[in-house]
Amino acid sequence: MVIKKWQHVALLVGMVVVVEAIGGLSAFLAGDIKQIYNQLIQPPLSPPDFVFGIVWPILYLLIGVAAYLLLVSQHHAAAKKTNLLLFGLQLFVNFIWSIVFFGGNLYWIGVPIILVLDALVIACIVSFRRNQLWASYLMYPYLAWIMFATYLTIAVAILN
Repeated sequence: MVIKKWQHVALLVGMVVVVEAIGGLSAFLAGDIKQIYNQLIQPPLSPPDFVFGIVWPILYLLIGVAAYLLLVSQHHAAAKKTNLLLFGLQLFVNFIWSIVFFGGNLYWIGVPIILVLDALVIACIVSFRRNQLWASYLMYPYLAWIMFATYLTIAVAILN
């Protein structure tokens, strides 16, 4: 089936909107993240709260573009299915982390969740690399940020 140019644009925009909306819903369900964050004992290197409001929308944009690239890839159906499954799993774990960590104030439960997220994003990068190199590249900034978030999560759990 041939996809027309406008359909590609619609799918790209749609994927970015869906990923951004999932991130926004997670933040909404987590409560007043800014207030909670500012009340925590912060570890060294903790960024000011406004940084998260800049970084996450950019990361969600990149993640949404990666999803689009996976959807339109012409690779073997089994590989595409694996890539999309990994993508969905990491997005789900990302979604629940903020709700558990900030919404539930369950800092120590947030630690294994973010470690699973780290592993899933690494698995995405490795899997995407085989079939959709650019989707893999788009996940690297996300991985870097969640590795930093892993440090923050562990440190906050220890300090609070």
